[in-house]
Amino acid sequence: MNQYYQNILDFQDQIKFYLDCIFKTYGKELVLRLEEYNLLQNKYNCIESSTAIGFILEEFIVSKLEMFTHCDESTKYKIDRFDGATSSESFDCFSINDNDCKFLINIKTEKKGSSNNGIAAITQLHKNYCLDDPEQEKSFVLFKILYSIGEATEDSEKKRAKPRHIHIDGIESYCLEEVDFSKEHKQDNRSWSDIGTGDAENARKKKNSGRLMISREFKENHKVDESEISYKNTFEMLQKLIEENK
Repeated sequence: MNQYYQNILDFQDQIKFYLDCIFKTYGKELVLRLEEYNLLQNKYNCIESSTAIGFILEEFIVSKLEMFTHCDESTKYKIDRFDGATSSESFDCFSINDNDCKFLINIKTEKKGSSNNGIAAITQLHKNYCLDDPEQEKSFVLFKILYSIGEATEDSEKKRAKPRHIHIDGIESYCLEEVDFSKEHKQDNRSWSDIGTGDAENARKKKNSGRLMISREFKENHKVDESEISYKNTFEMLQKLIEENK
């Protein structure tokens, strides 16, 4: 048995359970309001087609996970934020459990009918996973929140109109350690600034500024054998990737 991988699977199950509890509190229907006005009520609003909802959902989830796990002394995993802007890191929050593995948590959202395969800028991912405290065993875990926009309907039982809302359709998760990107990988060409330099022009010239992309198909076709899943294995794949991209 690969204990490292078993710990990751347990962590995923626990966080998905916490998320499910949070979403069930709201009946899996989230209303986006500002000064009591539902910003999604008009179907031609400018928010729905932008990336704004993704950022809003990510902030909502991280905040709720942090509160949820710190309010219950029996909670197995405490979720914490790091100091600084999330845009400077490859993950949104983290957790360190009793066996000293540090889980780097990346929250993604995906609207029904679209796909969101971006993980993080390779430079950022390498920095957080390999350069920051390299002796600390880590796991990079992704939670993808699937959502759709629910149309306003009439609740015949309560005789009231239900507002347009964000409907939570499901939760998917996996860890980066499960994916073999040693022989090939996919990435985009986003223009990220170099870590610590702010040199956007120089960043545009570097492949490592792009985001690592992992689709469901790529993940399915590039599985690491369970016995080989480890922090060291993924550490080495990232080191190799960043060197070959230069």
